[in-house]
Amino acid sequence: MVSRLTLLKELAAIIPNDVLVVSSIGNNSGFWGQLTEREANLFHATLGMCTPAAFGLALALPNRRVLALDSDGNLILNLGVLGTVANENPKNLTILVMDNRNYLGSHKDEPGMPTATGGKMNLAEVAKACGIANACTIQDAAGLRAEINKALAGSGAHFICASIEELDNDRPPRTKRLADPRENKYQFAGYIQRTEGVEILGSGLGGG
Repeated sequence: MVSRLTLLKELAAIIPNDVLVVSSIGNNSGFWGQLTEREANLFHATLGMCTPAAFGLALALPNRRVLALDSDGNLILNLGVLGTVANENPKNLTILVMDNRNYLGSHKDEPGMPTATGGKMNLAEVAKACGIANACTIQDAAGLRAEINKALAGSGAHFICASIEELDNDRPPRTKRLADPRENKYQFAGYIQRTEGVEILGSGLGGG
């Protein structure tokens, strides 16, 4: 079975720099931050809020591609968002879920506990049942590349569930400091302001 790191390396190699990537709290953010140097990254989306945050960005910025880099444990805490995504069907949103069927498991010394996908739950089928027609499960880097390219070239919401190894024994070296959530928020908002010509943060002087 493929590792999270292998798939994130593949994603880093193919994702355009202007795609907004919202990553869930935990190893998705930790690994993605070490692998990429992008102003278009929003890290550490808290439990249940990665896909909703990306969905909101996709609606607010309809001409900008947005990718939710979510995880099974995170998404399962807010499954209702999939129905809303299906009903709105934003043309520019891709949801990529790293499904290790495990919650809070980091490595062999911290094995965590199984999520519902460790049993009978199939997230791609759940997404389809919610009305997201473009939903699939991938097993390797080639499958990820094919589905990401299809999503970026297509229209409508896409849901990709990546079945990965249960534990992250394969990790990137920690070679740089990642911005803390508050710092990253302002960097990300500033990037959108500059590239989209919209005001998000205001002057900080009052009155807008």
